Amino acid sequence: MQLFKRLLNILGQADCTHERAGKPLLTAPEFESLKRDLNIIEQARRHGEQGYPPVEATRLTAVEEKIRVTLESERDKALAWAESWIALIEKRLDTLDITRMVSNCVHVDQDFERAANSLVSDYAVRLQRLEYSAREREAELCAFKAQNHGGFGKQQKRRNEALSVYQDEIADVRNELLALKGEYLEKLEADVLACNEQLVSYQSALDEKRNVKPRLASGLNKAEMILAGLVQCYRAENQLYRNGRRVPAYFSETIALQAIRLPDSDTAEDEVRLVSQQLALTGLIEQLEQIRGRIQACFYQKYSQLMPLSWLPEYPPVMENRIAAEPV
Repeated sequence: MQLFKRLLNILGQADCTHERAGKPLLTAPEFESLKRDLNIIEQARRHGEQGYPPVEATRLTAVEEKIRVTLESERDKALAWAESWIALIEKRLDTLDITRMVSNCVHVDQDFERAANSLVSDYAVRLQRLEYSAREREAELCAFKAQNHGGFGKQQKRRNEALSVYQDEIADVRNELLALKGEYLEKLEADVLACNEQLVSYQSALDEKRNVKPRLASGLNKAEMILAGLVQCYRAENQLYRNGRRVPAYFSETIALQAIRLPDSDTAEDEVRLVSQQLALTGLIEQLEQIRGRIQACFYQKYSQLMPLSWLPEYPPVMENRIAAEPV
């Protein structure tokens, strides 16, 4: 239940993430700033007073050409921003893909079983040796008792010491096994939360990618509008100061920017991946209890294999309480 509450909290933060994703990253050119930087008004007046460009002129003036080059440069900046931003977003989408992590979570019980088997195997030889030693000391004690009516304190002490070492080792292995189970269950929960967080981030990054095209279009349109506005400003001011002299015919024509190729910002494939990951995460959440159950079942099986030597008739009661405690 606690896990599901945390999942809901993460989903509730999606809108905030999307809001941060909409933060402007592209700086558009400003009309007044460019008009001032290019010194358009002053040059237009001076040229108009000089009757420049002449009425028969067909080529752009240096000022008009500077306006065109400047706006094409601004447009190129917008294109470079879009291309680099799309590349960065696509890289983020690849790193945020949860498919592999979901698959690992689904099979985490198998990973735990392998780890538990390895843990028990690592201690197997030592446990066998300690068990053999305890049984050997028990046999010595029984043999001594059969031949003597008393004075077996030394043999009993040796038996109890050997048994204590064995039981302590059993307890240590059981505790390690218990800790191992806890680690895998905690990792499972942490990975599910991480999957959900990454999926929210994936959705946010996808929204950013969807937003690139309209933002780029807006930037390009603004560049064209500023181009037309600055050119018109130059020509109108030039004509005003020509003292009645005619303007060249090309003043009535617009200045066209060079054709450009827009970057690919299609999200169709990313949308398919998003749906696939959403379904995978939903399936994982539905299997969580079963996965936990399989981990617990494997734990009990391995835990039960580590049986203390409770068959011994003089098994110390205090030790039995420690070893035979129910696993958590």
